[in-house]
Amino acid sequence: MEITRSQSPSRRKATWPTDVAMVSVVLIWGLNFSVMKGLYEYFHPLAFTFLRFLVAVTALTLVMRALGVSLAVERADLPALAALGILSNTIYQLLFVNGLANTTAGNAGLLMASTPVFAYLTGVFLKRERFRKSILGGIVLSMMGVASIMVFGSRRIALGANWKGDALVLASAILWGFYSGGSGRLIMKYGALRVTLWLMLTGTVALLPLLLPWAVRQDWAAVPLRGWIAFSYSTFLSIIYSYVVWSHGIQRIGVSRTVVYSNVTPVVALFGAWLLLGEKAAMGQFVGVALILTGVFIVRSQKPMGIGSD
Repeated sequence: MEITRSQSPSRRKATWPTDVAMVSVVLIWGLNFSVMKGLYEYFHPLAFTFLRFLVAVTALTLVMRALGVSLAVERADLPALAALGILSNTIYQLLFVNGLANTTAGNAGLLMASTPVFAYLTGVFLKRERFRKSILGGIVLSMMGVASIMVFGSRRIALGANWKGDALVLASAILWGFYSGGSGRLIMKYGALRVTLWLMLTGTVALLPLLLPWAVRQDWAAVPLRGWIAFSYSTFLSIIYSYVVWSHGIQRIGVSRTVVYSNVTPVVALFGAWLLLGEKAAMGQFVGVALILTGVFIVRSQKPMGIGSD
């Protein structure tokens, strides 16, 4: 449906709850970096991923049953759901975990910041986003801010020295961007909750057999209470809640406005590291914060025009 001038202010005003929800996701994902840093003292990363997704998909299924949400989808959409699920939950996880093991954390954060570009370009390619220079400009400006934070915050940034890990992390960023830009049609058709469950279900079914050897070798009884608290945070908040809100954001405010929030996540991670880990910041990182927030403002101030506006 075409948005008229008289409708635009009310539609724009009505999206503020979605913006608030996206901010909560940014806070959860940003703090999760510090939480995960302590959590890997007790879990092997792949064993943790195994249990995390097993619990998440089970819990989300129970939530949907309690809410009375139908799981039914058309048979013609099953291949697309399965493909997106395997890309966004199976291959993405394997690429990112192995990439992070072969490069620096600074490199991984910088490369993952390219996700909004790939998501926006996917949306344009699929004709679900209309190209506008100001939108792309806001995304690029936010990415410059992320680059500033990573470069000034670490002397270990060296894109050429860890090419194998860099390539794997960049590939995972491309996949997450493709998921964000390519899932809009299904989300509009079935809703965020149903699509999120289907993607997690298909991705987890393919992921669990690959991670089973590490899960068998994990000493689960040795994990202390604080380890399980961290596990609950990373599972119920970082996956279940955040994935659903992320999908709802794509449905409500469009691809470009949703994915640009991911560029704010390193800002929260930076402040979380200062508060929880005592890490000191460089002046250049504050410049990065300003660039990121400016880019978010540019993208959000544009007239709604994505998949949630037609």
